[in-house]
Amino acid sequence: MSIKLICLDIDGTLVDDNKNIPPVNLEEIRRAASLGIRIAITSGRISPSTQHYMKQLGINGAVSSLGGAMLENENHEIIEEYTLDRQTCSLVNELANSNGMTLYAYYHYHWYADGTKASPYWMNVEKTITTVRGIYVNDLQKEVLDHFCPNKFLVSEKDFDKTVSFMKLLQDSCDPAKVKFFMSGPTYIEVMHPDADKGNAIRGLCRYYGIDKSEVMVCGDYYNDLFMFKEAGISVAAANSPDDVKAQATYVTKADCNQGVVAEAIRHFIP
Repeated sequence: MSIKLICLDIDGTLVDDNKNIPPVNLEEIRRAASLGIRIAITSGRISPSTQHYMKQLGINGAVSSLGGAMLENENHEIIEEYTLDRQTCSLVNELANSNGMTLYAYYHYHWYADGTKASPYWMNVEKTITTVRGIYVNDLQKEVLDHFCPNKFLVSEKDFDKTVSFMKLLQDSCDPAKVKFFMSGPTYIEVMHPDADKGNAIRGLCRYYGIDKSEVMVCGDYYNDLFMFKEAGISVAAANSPDDVKAQATYVTKADCNQGVVAEAIRHFIP
């Protein structure tokens, strides 16, 4: 089986703890690209952030952002997207406000937060991670959600147990036919359209490039990456992944994200 497409998660996989791409990853990704293998980022991050790393790789190609809710071609044109419905948006916003959770709304190339309620700490974290300054409003419902429905919400909270408890509340309160939830990190909950995830992103990339999923290798580190593990011929989990994520991967690297997860994967499967 030949690999024709490599899909990469960013945080905990492509980049190190300081959000930099280790030189060994750059070297091996560029070697794979020189062999004619397509490289795509499949991330929960906003599009400008995924494009930032594609530029660092020196590669122009299709990318999936917002956890699979938006797919762009190499010309940065949106070719597929999903948005949440209005009723779900209002309910999630109400639950976040009443439980003291920081909520971000993402739509295309921008993210929004209620500056009167959101934690300054988390807003600064999100700005640093995404490389995009958020748009702060006084009332997320009236100024954003009453006008358009976002591609996704992100909920953040420092306390892991509180994060898990709030996700259960969301699952118990919302219609599963209209929305789904999953954790993309110990302190993050993704709120998505039921058809939007990284698995759908892989299917969209395969359609776009005319590639069978058996010819795809994916690299990830967390539960939201399991969606794409199921859609690829080869799935690689980073050494820093939770054990139950590792259990569902084709291969688990010895390297963690600071040592070159992607580099090890490429060397192993594309010697």
